[in-house]
Amino acid sequence: MSKSSPSPVPSRLVRAGGAVTWRLRTGVRALPGQSLDPADLEVLLVHRPRYGDWSWPKGKAELNEPLPVTAVREVEEETGQVVALGAPLTTQRYRLGSGQTKEVRYWVGTPLEEGAALRTRRPVEGASHREIDARRWASPSRARALLTRRGDRRLLTEVVARAESGTLITSVVALLRHAKAVSRSSWEGDEAERPLTRLGVQQAIDLIDMLSAFGVEQIVSSPWLRCASTVGPYATAAGLDVDARPELTEDAAASDPLPASRVMEELASDAPAPVVVCAHRPTLPVLMEPLAACAPTRVQADLPRESPWLSTAEMLVAHVARSSREAASAGDGAAVTAVERHATYTKLVLPD
Repeated sequence: MSKSSPSPVPSRLVRAGGAVTWRLRTGVRALPGQSLDPADLEVLLVHRPRYGDWSWPKGKAELNEPLPVTAVREVEEETGQVVALGAPLTTQRYRLGSGQTKEVRYWVGTPLEEGAALRTRRPVEGASHREIDARRWASPSRARALLTRRGDRRLLTEVVARAESGTLITSVVALLRHAKAVSRSSWEGDEAERPLTRLGVQQAIDLIDMLSAFGVEQIVSSPWLRCASTVGPYATAAGLDVDARPELTEDAAASDPLPASRVMEELASDAPAPVVVCAHRPTLPVLMEPLAACAPTRVQADLPRESPWLSTAEMLVAHVARSSREAASAGDGAAVTAVERHATYTKLVLPD
C-alpha cells in the first residue's frame, strides 16, 4: 500500500487584534501634549494559564470582523474593561506551530467609563478561567518584568516612549465616505435626496461597531441624504445629534472648497472629542488636505493618493496629537501622528 501524501502546511494568515490599555495612577492628571512620567502610568495585562505567560489582551478576528472591532471585543472579553482605541502600535507577526503566520494588530487603548460610544457596545461573554485566569494593572517597570514575549516588551517600550514625548494622548478625527448609494444614472430625483442601496443600508448598520471601537462622540456630516443615512444608525444607537454642515455637500465644495476645508482644519486643531466627518467622494481630497498639512512626510505617504480615495463606507482614521498650552504658545500646533483605513466586510456577505 502506497503512503499517503503529507497534508499541505497551512499558509492562511491568522488575523488578530488587541490593545495596550493604559491609565494614569489615581490622583494624576494630564493634558494633551504633556510629557508623562512612566511611573505615573499603569497598563493592563492578562495571564494565560495554558501558556503560563503574561501578555496583552488580544484574540483572533471572527468571520468578517474588522480588526478594530476585534481589538475592543477581545480586551473586554479578557479583562472586563471596555476601551476605545487610540493610535496604532507596531504590528506583531510570528509563526504558529501549525505553520500559519499570525498577525496581531495592536492599538493604544484607553478605558471607556462613560459617553455615547459606550451605549453602542454589544454585550460580550467573558473569557473562561481556563483561557485567562488573572488580570492586572501594573506600572511599566513591573509590566516589563512580567511580560513573557520580547515582542510584548517592545510594545511597552513604544507606549512609554510616546508618554515621555507627549504623544500618548491622541484624538481621533475620522473621515468617512458615505455608504453605497443608488447610482446617479438610475436616479431621477433631486441629487440631495439620492438614497442608499440595500447594501448601503447594511453598511451603515455595520459601521456602528467600527465607530464605537474608536470611541466616536461627535458626528459631522453633509446634510445630503446618503451621508445622513450613513451615520444615522450610529447616531441613533449612541444618542448623538448629527451636526449637518451645508459646506460639505458636493455642490458647495465644488463651488468653493475653502469652507469645507476649514471644517476639517478646525476639527483637527481642536476637536473636543473623537469625531467622524461623513462626506462625498468628490470632497474627500479637499478634506484630506488639512490632515496632510499637519502630518510628517512618513504619515502623508499613507494618505490616499488617487480617486476614488476611499471605498464606500470606508473610513480614514487620523490620530492627532495636540500640543500642550506651552507648545501652542510657542507656535507648535496639532500633529497627525498616524493614519489608518478601515472598512466593513458587508460586501462579502451582502453583494449589491
